[in-house]
Amino acid sequence: MKKIISILFIVSSSTFAYAGEYVKPNGSLSLSAKNGFADFSINASRGDASGVCNMEGVAESVGARAEPRNRWVYSDSSSACVAVISELKDGSVNVVTRSCDDYCGVSAAGSMDGKYKKK
Repeated sequence: MKKIISILFIVSSSTFAYAGEYVKPNGSLSLSAKNGFADFSINASRGDASGVCNMEGVAESVGARAEPRNRWVYSDSSSACVAVISELKDGSVNVVTRSCDDYCGVSAAGSMDGKYKKK
């Protein structure tokens, strides 16, 4: 009986679900993941904050390789913007964007990219 309860606990807790707040210099990331999808919101700027990037949406889980524990991809259907959000083994999250400048003020392009640490 104990073995069955232990197995049920492990199976039920393996359904990936969590929410987290992450930060980097001049940036913040909110991430809430469950059942293969992640709701996210990124706010970032360059050092002088003269331009700001804001992006939010729902990213879909994709197969993670050895290093990232989890990986999600966001693709904007109205532009060529793609964001890859990877949860690393150390608990931080890495964001890489491509063609997402429409989400940013001119001087902030590229500021969403980087490693965000748990708040």
